[in-house]
Amino acid sequence: NLIHGHERNASTVDQPIAGLIKDLKSRGLLDSTLIVFSDEFGRTPFSQGKDGRDHNPQGFSIWLAGGGIKGGTIYSTIDDYGYRAIEKKITVHDLHANMMHLMGINHTKLTYRYSGHDVRLTDDHGEIIPEILA
Repeated sequence: NLIHGHERNASTVDQPIAGLIKDLKSRGLLDSTLIVFSDEFGRTPFSQGKDGRDHNPQGFSIWLAGGGIKGGTIYSTIDDYGYRAIEKKITVHDLHANMMHLMGINHTKLTYRYSGHDVRLTDDHGEIIPEILA
């Protein structure tokens, strides 16, 4: 609900997330804790009908903190409408590869068995992005 729920929902997570980061930092745990703030898909930047927004996997924001991430970095660029990533696109496979890298896991070697084949969690994709790493 874009009109009535967005501000309320955003305000319920803003202070707790800031508090979590501040607390982890004060205890010396932020550098060893990776925080990933995301949802499972993006939303269109415009209203769909009355007060909702449609799913949009073409361009949306995710933020990472702590655990080996270079703070304050903005990596990708979105179009003027906020609809589609246009520069330095990051795939879900890239995100997962970087998360595993930060946990000390080589994403190219970690596989699971499916239908008689070894399959990578990052498929045949997934690139480490040095620009976002501390």
